[in-house]
Amino acid sequence: SGICTTPAQSHAVSVIPGEVQFSFEARSQDAATLERFHQLMQDECRAIGADRGVRFEFDDRLYTAPASMDEGWIQRFEAVAARAGQTLERIPSGAGHDAAVFAAAGIPASMLFVRNAHGSHNPQEAMDIDDFLLGTEWLAQGLLAD
Repeated sequence: SGICTTPAQSHAVSVIPGEVQFSFEARSQDAATLERFHQLMQDECRAIGADRGVRFEFDDRLYTAPASMDEGWIQRFEAVAARAGQTLERIPSGAGHDAAVFAAAGIPASMLFVRNAHGSHNPQEAMDIDDFLLGTEWLAQGLLAD
């Protein structure tokens, strides 16, 4: 994911922007993969710069180490799903959720994702109420399990 903009001063019909600003975010559960991708992006930008006669300037890199969710909690929720005759799909997030902050602090954490139309963090994001209720039911069962 990322953001791409041009400076506000160049937002006129007769002005061709002389620069573009962008940010880019890569996610992985593997720190080595993130490092390789970061190097690849820099290498590609240098190659594009040399080929096109443009310059890339990089700000300081913002980096958060990947956080793994607690296997015990994951298994609890998988057991809840199994009792309902379902299976859970393990989906590594890579996003900076509160659960990642807790995990990095040594607090066991896990997440249940509930499907929603159009994806998450989207103005058209929509969740079926039955999916929502099932997610909250499974959350409660997992929290109250022995």
